[in-house]
Amino acid sequence: MHEYADVIVIGAGTTGTAAAWHLARAGASVRLLDKGAIASGSSGASPGIVRAYYSDPALSYLATQGVRAYREWPQHYPGACGYQRTGFLTGIAGHAQATTQANVARLRAAGAPLEWLCPEQIRERVPDLYTDGLAGAVYEPDAGYCDPRLTARSFAAGASALGAVIEEGRAARRIVRQAGRVIGVQTDCGFIASSHVINAAGPWAAALAAECGAPLPIHATRQCVGILEVCGADKPMPGYCDRDVGFYLRPDRPGSYVIGALGGAEGAPIDPDAFDGTFSDTQVLAYRDRAAQRVQRLLGAQPIGRRVSFFDDTPDGNPLLGPDPRVPGLMVAAGLSGHGFKFAPLFGQAIAQWVLTGEMSAAMAPFALQRLVG
Repeated sequence: MHEYADVIVIGAGTTGTAAAWHLARAGASVRLLDKGAIASGSSGASPGIVRAYYSDPALSYLATQGVRAYREWPQHYPGACGYQRTGFLTGIAGHAQATTQANVARLRAAGAPLEWLCPEQIRERVPDLYTDGLAGAVYEPDAGYCDPRLTARSFAAGASALGAVIEEGRAARRIVRQAGRVIGVQTDCGFIASSHVINAAGPWAAALAAECGAPLPIHATRQCVGILEVCGADKPMPGYCDRDVGFYLRPDRPGSYVIGALGGAEGAPIDPDAFDGTFSDTQVLAYRDRAAQRVQRLLGAQPIGRRVSFFDDTPDGNPLLGPDPRVPGLMVAAGLSGHGFKFAPLFGQAIAQWVLTGEMSAAMAPFALQRLVG
C-alpha cells in the first residue's frame, strides 16, 4: 500500500517548514521531505536580516509584514526565531533620491514605519559612517535579524507536534503526474500519494519541475558572507546596505559584523551539489575593505568567520510563489532570490490558504508563475 498525505512539502528550509506548520495547524495531513536536514540548504547560511524597505513596492509591502511577524513571533508562532532589533539604514545616492523619497511616502501611508534621514541625521546615528555621495538614507527602527536555523526548527517542531510527518534524509526524486495533474512524489524509498505538492526545494526545485514537464527559470548562485571583529570600543550601529558601493552588513554579537556583497561576480551561477565552498581570509578582507569605504570602524577589523551558500535566483530577482498553471495540484515556492527568509511566515500562510481554499492572497499576485512561465 502506498503512503498518503493531503499535502507533500518538498524542502525543509524556512519556507517549507512554515508551510508545513500552517498546513498542519489548519488540520491537513502533511509530509515534509528533505534530502538533507532541516535548514541544511541556503536557509541555514542566511544572515537572517529582516527589513522592510525595497525599491519594489510589492517586496516592501510583504517585507513590512515580515518584520512585524518576526518582531511579534511569540504571539503567533511556535518556538523561537531569535529576533534581535537593530534598526537598518539603506544608503541612497543622489540619482535615486527623488524616487526613493516618493516610495517612502507611499509606504509610510500604507503603514510602514520608515524615515528619510539626511546626511547629518545619518551621522547622528552612526558618527563614523562616511556620507560622501549620499543624498540620505531610509531608516527602519524595527528592522533586525533572526536565527534562520532556529526559525526553521521551530516551525518543523511545531508542525510535528500537530501531526505532520517530518522526514529528514528522504529525497524527492520525481513529482508524479497522471492525466496532467499531480498524484504524488516518488522518493528514494518509495512513493507517497497526494493531490497537493509544494515544491519548496530551492535551487533543486528546477530539476524537479523539469522532470514533471513544467520547467522553471531558476538557477543557483554562490553567495558568501564574512564575519569581522572590530578593534577597540564599538558603539552598536544599525544594519546597513549600500547598492552603489556594493555591500550590506548587520551587527552580530558585540564588536562583530556580518558583511555580504551586493552584485558583481559574487552572483556567478553554480551547481548547488558541487560548488566551491571555500572563502579565504583574503576574500573576507576584500569585503571588509569595500564596506570600510562607508563605515570607518571596519578599518583594521579582522576575520573571525565566514559562510558560503547559494541563492535560488529568478531572471527578475523576485520569488516564484503560486500554483503552477500547467500542473493542477502543484504549488511552487522557490526562486526566492535571497528574499525567502524575510517572507517565510507569509509564504507559509499563503500556501496553506491555497491548499484549503484554492485561492491566493492578492498580495502574492506579483510573484505568480505566469509572469515567467507559459
